[in-house]
Amino acid sequence: MSCNQDQGPEQVLRSYVNLRFQKGDNLKALIDKTTGELKADLESLKTLGEEARKKFDQSSQFKKKTLKVISRDCNKKTCKITYIISYEKESSGNPYNAEIRNVANLSFVDGVWKIGSIGGLKSYFESKKDIEP
Repeated sequence: MSCNQDQGPEQVLRSYVNLRFQKGDNLKALIDKTTGELKADLESLKTLGEEARKKFDQSSQFKKKTLKVISRDCNKKTCKITYIISYEKESSGNPYNAEIRNVANLSFVDGVWKIGSIGGLKSYFESKKDIEP
């Protein structure tokens, strides 16, 4: 199983990221694309209150611009993908751009690639004014 096959690890990652930026309740679809610690974290959101779910759903407020794969190290059972995602958001009338470099660890589980973890490596924000949290 290589990194370039249909529904390979890169396609699963892109699909997961696209779901994170969509509005609506995508939690079940996100859980279906995950395994291990990430899956457990997402499943725990089902039992949390509405306020916690709203915080999780904040990604839908961002407008994704690009997802660029920087590197990948794959074999038949695991794949580590380093990527940069860029997006824009407006905060208090102040638009800003962000670039986040992440690493995703995927595993081939029961014939399907699934994301086990995503970790942040580096963040860059650009704005003409101060960005308010």
